[in-house]
Amino acid sequence: MYPQRETVRHKKLWSVCQDLLLCWGLSDVKKFDIRKVGRSPEFTTKMNHSEIFIFGASHIGLRLARRLAAQNRVVVIDQQASAPEVPEGWKYVRGDLSNLPDLSQAKIVYAVTDEDKLNIRIALAIRHARADLPIVITLVQSRLGKKLSRHLRNFSFISPPELAAHKFVDALDMPANETAPNSSNLPVQEEPEIRHRWQIDPLVLRALLFFSFIAFFTTIYFHFAENLSWVDAWYFVVTLMTTVGFGDISLKGSSTLSKVIGTLLMIASVTNTAIIFALITDSLLRQRLSFTFGRRKLRQSDHVIVVGLGSVGLKVVEELLERGEKIMVIEDDIHGRFMPTISALRVPIIIGDAKLERTMRDAGLERAKALISVTSDDLTNLEIGLNAKSLNPNARVVLRIYDHLLAQTLDKQLEIHFALSASAIAAEELAKFAADVG
Repeated sequence: MYPQRETVRHKKLWSVCQDLLLCWGLSDVKKFDIRKVGRSPEFTTKMNHSEIFIFGASHIGLRLARRLAAQNRVVVIDQQASAPEVPEGWKYVRGDLSNLPDLSQAKIVYAVTDEDKLNIRIALAIRHARADLPIVITLVQSRLGKKLSRHLRNFSFISPPELAAHKFVDALDMPANETAPNSSNLPVQEEPEIRHRWQIDPLVLRALLFFSFIAFFTTIYFHFAENLSWVDAWYFVVTLMTTVGFGDISLKGSSTLSKVIGTLLMIASVTNTAIIFALITDSLLRQRLSFTFGRRKLRQSDHVIVVGLGSVGLKVVEELLERGEKIMVIEDDIHGRFMPTISALRVPIIIGDAKLERTMRDAGLERAKALISVTSDDLTNLEIGLNAKSLNPNARVVLRIYDHLLAQTLDKQLEIHFALSASAIAAEELAKFAADVG
């Protein structure tokens, strides 16, 4: 089960990696009990040297399984009750990813779940079980992967967003087919602008609830403690909370407890009122800034428009900057995860719906040399691409499309020069590691 000669350096490395994971917040790393390797009842399949394990039935994992199944026995392991698709040439096993199977005869192992933390945990557990077994994982954070590579033997990784970004940007300079019908005379359907209903800020809602809470209970208190009617008690609480105090009802002859409660009520009310006004002002200001940035027109020409600011979109922007391209970003969420990064890079951005003609015109699509749409939805990318070809038939259009058959059809029929899948690109690169193992 274990290598018979486990070096002291190997033991120290495992200890250091555990400490690092605990520092990163992965306190559940101890779930990987290496002494349980091969003990899980879910994994009873006999292994041979041609078998390949893939941890994670993600898009990348499924594509990789299909690629490797032709020449290898492939087992895909995930916690889902059933495989996301019908296995063709590979086997699906439901199992706990924190309890490893018997890997003594495995050829290579892949960890391609959608979580970097889980992939690292699987890699460390496998490395502790078998020091000679090649491990390949996917990591969004490539810098972390490079650091792990310095300390782990037979360890490799790829960053799917970075890999896809290189392919998307390379597509800008590749020759395109000229067999598609001309779409320059096709009208762009002007869609009505979607107006999102205003929603109250959760912090404002909490402040208002607290305001109502103290008003309710102090009204009950003064009703019984000061022998006031319900209306008078409510009226008295409101005058205290607003610090008006007409003097018709006072606490001059009341008990000490009533005076203390009245004083605390006034202080809490003034403070809470200030907080509510500050939060409302902040919310209105953010709405105004969103509207202002979303409606501004930026004058650029011969630039590349990038739609979608996820992990792939950010890597595309960084790759374009390295190549000296002028960039315009379109994103529909002003609170997106990577907005601060784009702001730090000083890349112009428009907040709006890229499916609308007005947003595309504001981004200067008529003068752009290319558009790269990398949102996570195939149909959204397709609609954006078709609108882009109608507004500027000469622009190179590159789309992120998961569906392989759809991607093949777009170039031939709809003049979408390149429709690429980030998961397919990653799966192709991952398959090379299995070929190198032999």
